[in-house]
This record gives sequence, C-alpha cells and structure tokens, in this order.
Amino acid sequence: MYVICTAGHVDHGKSTVVKALTGINPDRLIEEQERQMTIDLGFAWMDLPQIGTVGIVDVPGHVDFIGNMLAGVSSVNAVLLVVAADEGVMPQTKEHIAIMDLLQINSGVVVITKTDLVESSDWVKLVQDDVLERLSNTTLSDAPLVPFTAVSQDVRELRDVLAECLDSNVSQLDKGMPRLNIDRVFTLAGFGTVLTGTLLDGILEVGEEIEIYPIGLYGRIRGMQTYNNSIEVASPGIRLAINISGVNKSEIGRGAVVARPGQFYPTQLIDVSIQLLKEDHNLIPLRHNEQVKLFVGAAELMARTRIIGSEKLMPGDNGWLQLELSSEIVVQKGDRYILRRPSPGNTIGGGRILDENPRIRHSLYDTTTLLRFQTMSDGSPNEILLQYLETRGIVSVNSALAKSGLELNEAVSILNSMITNGEVVVLGDLDHKITLDSKQLVLSDASWQNKLEQVHDHLYGYHQRYPLRIGMQREELKSRMKIDTNTFNALIIEMANLGNVLIKESVVCLPKHEVVLRGQYKQQVDTLINQFVGDPYNTPSKSQVINMIGDDVLAVILDQNILVSIEPDLLFMLDTYEFMVEETKNHILQKGSITVAELRDMFSTSRKYALGFLEHMDSEGITLRIGDKRELL
Repeated sequence: MYVICTAGHVDHGKSTVVKALTGINPDRLIEEQERQMTIDLGFAWMDLPQIGTVGIVDVPGHVDFIGNMLAGVSSVNAVLLVVAADEGVMPQTKEHIAIMDLLQINSGVVVITKTDLVESSDWVKLVQDDVLERLSNTTLSDAPLVPFTAVSQDVRELRDVLAECLDSNVSQLDKGMPRLNIDRVFTLAGFGTVLTGTLLDGILEVGEEIEIYPIGLYGRIRGMQTYNNSIEVASPGIRLAINISGVNKSEIGRGAVVARPGQFYPTQLIDVSIQLLKEDHNLIPLRHNEQVKLFVGAAELMARTRIIGSEKLMPGDNGWLQLELSSEIVVQKGDRYILRRPSPGNTIGGGRILDENPRIRHSLYDTTTLLRFQTMSDGSPNEILLQYLETRGIVSVNSALAKSGLELNEAVSILNSMITNGEVVVLGDLDHKITLDSKQLVLSDASWQNKLEQVHDHLYGYHQRYPLRIGMQREELKSRMKIDTNTFNALIIEMANLGNVLIKESVVCLPKHEVVLRGQYKQQVDTLINQFVGDPYNTPSKSQVINMIGDDVLAVILDQNILVSIEPDLLFMLDTYEFMVEETKNHILQKGSITVAELRDMFSTSRKYALGFLEHMDSEGITLRIGDKRELL
C-alpha cells in the first residue's frame, strides 16, 4: 500500500493533475471550488498496474496554508512535485522542496504543467533545468520529469513513471504498534464520528478498543474503509477512515492519534536532531529558548527550544535540541518533524525525533548527553537498541522491539545477539530465543549491574542498622527501588535465582547476612527457653514473649526454628510441637477421634492452649473437625 502527496506553488495545477490521474476532484470544500485554490487537504486514489491502489493527499500551495500542507506530507511514500511551465520555480516551490528534503522523502516525480501556455520549447527546457538544479543535493535529486497539460489530460506517461517510482520504494514497516495521525474528523448520519489518516506501524481490526491520544478518549472501531471499500483488517501504509463509537467529533481535532489503549505515553518534552535550512531559505540563527512552531505527524503546536551543546545554531548547521511543547503530543522515535517561526512565517529546519519521552530536562553542556544524542542520531542499529535500553532501564521485550525505532525482525535479531553476548539481561526463564511474542522484561547489563548495586546497598545498610532482623520487607525494598510491583518481582526473583539475594517469605536479605544473638540478647533468650523447657505445654504467649525479648529477637528464634508459632498467640519449642503432633495422631488412630478436653488432659495444659493447637492442626490439614471431635483427614 502506498500514499503519495502533491507539492508545489499555488495555482500550478496540483489539483488538476490529481483529478486527471484519479477522476476525483480533491477540492472538496465549496470555498476551494469557488476560488479554484486548495485550502485544506484533499484526498483521492487510483489503481496502478503491479502496484495496486495508491492514495493521494493533495496539499495547498499558498503560503497562508503551509500548516495544512505539512499535516498532509508527514506519512507519504513519494511526492508529485508540480511546477508550472509559464512561471517556473516560485517561492512555495522552493519551500516545499526544502520540506521534502527535511522529511527525507526520497521518491517522487516532477510534473511540468501548463506547457501548452508556453510558446517556446527553450523556455520549458530552462524551467526543467532550474527545477533539476533546485533538486540537486536533495533527496529528490533523481526524480524524473514528466510534462502534463490540462488540455490533453494525458496521464499515461505520468502513471507509468509513477508506478516505476513506487515499485522501487520500500513499503511501510510494521513495528507492531499501530497508530493513525488524525488529519480529518467528521460525522456521517447513522454512523457517528469518522476519523481519517494514514495508518502507521501496525494493524487495526474492526471491533478493537482504541484510545485517542493525548486527550484520553476511549472507543471501539465500528467499521473501517479504505478508498471507499469496507475492510475488517487495516495494514500499515494505507489511507484509512475509521468509524468510532463512544466519542464525539467536538472532542477531537487534527493532530490527535488513534492507537491501542495504553500503547503510548503523551509527552511535552522531546529530544530531536535538527538540520537548519541554509541562508537562501533561512537567514536568522536559531537561539536557545526561542519560540517556534512544531509540525509532526498531523499536529501543529508551539514549542520552546533548548539547544544542546551550543548557544545558537547558524543557518545550515546541524545539531540537537530538546523541545519543550506547549501541550501534550504522541510521537515515536524516528518520526520526522518540521520547525517554523511563527513570525515571520518561514521554515527554519527539521529533523528526526531521537527520544519521544526523555522525562528530564537535560543539562545543556553535559558530555554524556551529547554522546548519547550522537549515538541516537548516527549510531549503528546495535548501538541504538542498547542506547534505548540504557536510557529506559527495565522494559518489556515488546517495548524494546517496537520503540527502538528499528524494523521488528532486525530488532529481534539484534536483541538475541546482545543476550548471547551478555550485553542484555533477561528477567525470567528463556527457553531458546526472544521472539515477537516474548513476555519477559529485559535491561542492559549496565542497568542490571546498577540494580544489583542498588539492592545490595539498600540491604547492606538495613542489615547494619537492624542486625537482629532477618532482612528487609519486600514491600519496603520495592518502595526504595521506586519500581512497579511486576518489575520488582521479576528483578528480585532473578537476583535470588542467581544467588545475589535470599528471599525468605516476605523478607529479602543478602546471602551472607547471619543473625547471631550475643550479650544481653543471648541471655534473654536463654532465660526464655528455660521457661519453655520447664513447662513445655503451658508456655508464655506470643505477646508476653514480645514484651520480654522484643519483636526482632523473637523473629530470629522463629527463623532459626527454636520456637514454632501457632496463630494467633501460641508458641512452642520445636521438639515439643512435633511431639504433640505425633501423640495427637496416635491418639486418634487408637481411639478414632480426639476432643479438646482429651487433648487438654493428655498434655496437662489449659483449654485455651488445647483448642488453639487443634485449630492449628485443622488449618494444616492434619485433622478434620466433626462436631466436638477431631478425626484424621
């Protein structure tokens, strides 16, 4: 599936070319038809041999509507650059060429229109040469030129050249995270709200739950159409109209994004590379803290620049920015964007999003930040994936694959290689290799070592402060690590499996941590044990023991199996407890059952202790209560 757009100066015949190719008038607004000038985005489509259906986004050429133009060119495979032979290259032609270059649109066809209005073929040749010169050193330097006149309406050559151009174009990648940048919202009687855009990075299906970002609306896909055909499943790279239930048109605007619930996180801070246009387009340096207009996807919003590593960038310079946005947006690593000045309204430059949610404001001259930007901008796929993991900490395999900005299969291969080489650690069992369906969490080895150090420091400090405690409660350690429950559990279990920590019920400790009772604590325990030995079946209650030796010392002797706790308040010596269990079982085997009174008399204890002990045996599945008696289960 392919989507292309038009580009060129106002009144050079873009809409006329589209209508000749498709039979569809892209100027859908009454005002556009009356003024014979495209104001907003227009849409049409056609079928090309060996290519299939091709969607066309017709954009306005007038300088006043550059924002609408930019909303239409963000997700296309190729461009039809239209230049009128009677006027040649004009201001908006130049700006549109610069924008295509910044967006890295590297496929296209130049259509020379209105050749019938020019008497001299030499003049047409001059126009063609001027266009080729303008395209040199841009991504469209190899674009072929095709003549077209509104008189003949002959588009056979144009269709053939366009088909050849698209046939060599790389089709849309599927990153498994579908999103649709909304460029139009309307309602249809009997259907409700309809959203249109180009689908990127994954598939959508009828019946699926969706979220509209960043406004947080939720709905369900009632139906989908592409080029007037109803479909059940939409694949990446097609123009798509989605009928959504549960949302109102008035709540949604151009620039919002349709995706699966919880798939993205809106942000007001993005890290980007920047290429400034040269002086023939842009005469003013870009300065720190300058207010600019950001165009990304179908969104247009104000932003403030934070130049990383420099006080200003001159026309023609390359560099890095952190952009502080006036409102939240949803973007992805690798998305292309354009910056323009609000006044005077000119294009400054553009580039690629390096980090869609950096979370922190960077120091402007930090060497580490500059090196990280360099890697994200120019690094190898391995370096880019490792950089993503090191900046994100512990992430799901799905997130690592989809949000690295790499093609999915390439990312899977690289991630498996990194796991084999020890550069990446997997939390949880891995039978063979990571796949697209793997559910594990992963982190870079550097992040793993950092987490190990954090856990060790937390536990070591705790052991030093509380030497008589077995370890730190898991909930307390999780709180100190500042990570969610699922991530913490996966992390701490992996550390336990590798022998870095010990997990004892609800507490975590270092493997070498031992609790040794000395001095007054040992004396207190010895005194206590003497009491238990002196009257083994009428022992002090748990609350009494805590008053005598404290919670910490009691926890130690319970952990060392010196005493056994029987809820809610009974304690026995271990050998006493085991003797009582065996004697009780033997009594039941001989007599068939036992009552509370019989057990009380057997051990010369109180009814409270006898009842508590039998209820404990019930809970352990040793005995079963039937009326006033207990039988073996």
